[in-house]
Amino acid sequence: MAYSVKKFLSYFKDVSLEQTSSNYNPHLEVLLVDGRHQLITKDAIYSFDDKYDNFYRSLKKINWELLTGKKVLVLGLGLGSVIYILEKKLNRIFEYTAVEIDEEIVRLAQKYTLNHLQSYVEVMVVDAAQYLRINNETYDLILMDIFQSAVIPEKFQDDVFLSTLKSKLNDNGLLLYNRMYANKSDLNENELFESQFSEIFPNNTVLSIKDNLVYFSDKKYLQ
Repeated sequence: MAYSVKKFLSYFKDVSLEQTSSNYNPHLEVLLVDGRHQLITKDAIYSFDDKYDNFYRSLKKINWELLTGKKVLVLGLGLGSVIYILEKKLNRIFEYTAVEIDEEIVRLAQKYTLNHLQSYVEVMVVDAAQYLRINNETYDLILMDIFQSAVIPEKFQDDVFLSTLKSKLNDNGLLLYNRMYANKSDLNENELFESQFSEIFPNNTVLSIKDNLVYFSDKKYLQ
């Protein structure tokens, strides 16, 4: 079936384009939903083009006049929705470094999104904590979106990791950190995380978007 036909049908029902797996994700599937590419695991959505609402709505609220640098670090790639949103929907021209440990997700991102963008994206296939330890670069915008299915691994939530993220921000840089907010367990974990986050980023704020919380390291960037 031609891709154009699949895209048309996707406005009426979800269309599966590809199913695969990896050492990190036993089930990965790319769907066409309402004409957009969606990457899912068994119990989470990893990517959804401009319908990745937690980041789309968060990025739309940024006062870009205050964020003048061009270097962006994306931690957790998915299909590259955040890069897609910044280029295609917000018309931002940036230089991206994307860190993703799962080679199969990188392959899918290249196939369905990155090869169709103009932005320069350097993809590092490595554990994000290890990358931040050995990398001396700093960034103007960091987008933290690492999940193992619907769970953020503990090492990406502790004080050491948050302090490392802060050290990688340029002066006047901004961090957005995405978390789940779908059940009571998430609520309890987020209360603890918010206390830790506030210690390191005292001027932070948080946006509640559907089943997610997106933490901003500095509230001055919100319009």
